[in-house]
Amino acid sequence: MKIFEEKQVLPEVNKICDVCEETVIIEVHGEIYAEFGELSARFGHGSQEDGNAYHLDLCEKCFKTAIFALQEHRRAIVMFDDTKELPNDSFGLVST
Repeated sequence: MKIFEEKQVLPEVNKICDVCEETVIIEVHGEIYAEFGELSARFGHGSQEDGNAYHLDLCEKCFKTAIFALQEHRRAIVMFDDTKELPNDSFGLVST
């Protein structure tokens, strides 16, 4: 026997960049796509951020800005260390 229960489902209709507040939804040849990056962190016991969790949805432009800032921070950290490589244009990229 099947028993049914009515439930309300709220479909996601848009996603907004948490930085610039622009939509991340684009239309290409009549198809709708959500083009976004995510920045998230969860800190545990022993961390100064113990118990804190962060999540940001970012548009492509803001995501690239965040990656560039982190790349420059990495560059400043390893600049004078001959044993470490400077970050390149593929910094953080895992596939294409």
